[in-house]
Amino acid sequence: MTAPDRRHEQRYGGPLVGRRTSRVLIALAAAVFLGIVGYVGVQAASTPVRHEVLAYQHLADDVIAVDFQVTMDPGTEAVCRVQALNKGRAQVGFLETTIPAQESRRSTHHVEISTQGEAVSAEIIDCSPR
Repeated sequence: MTAPDRRHEQRYGGPLVGRRTSRVLIALAAAVFLGIVGYVGVQAASTPVRHEVLAYQHLADDVIAVDFQVTMDPGTEAVCRVQALNKGRAQVGFLETTIPAQESRRSTHHVEISTQGEAVSAEIIDCSPR
């Protein structure tokens, strides 16, 4: 140790955690972080059915049309739940639709939802394999 280091140590005290302990803690934190990132990545990649709203269109005050894309393994059948929302984000319409088995991974679908009030947007709640 040099003289200024000793003076600092005498004035402020030594390190709370030793050098070896700090390295072990950093390595442990990095391993936990990488484990969490790996777990989240595997979960995202193994989602059997993915969905995305492409567009929605107001057909009337009480009807909204939704175009959406579903990505799933060929030959899989799915059920999608779609909702229409008003200005306050309250649900004013709901539809559960069956997506038949497709030959390709991606397919586009169109549904029309009857609403109990004016809808300003629509979203897919979820899609799950049947």
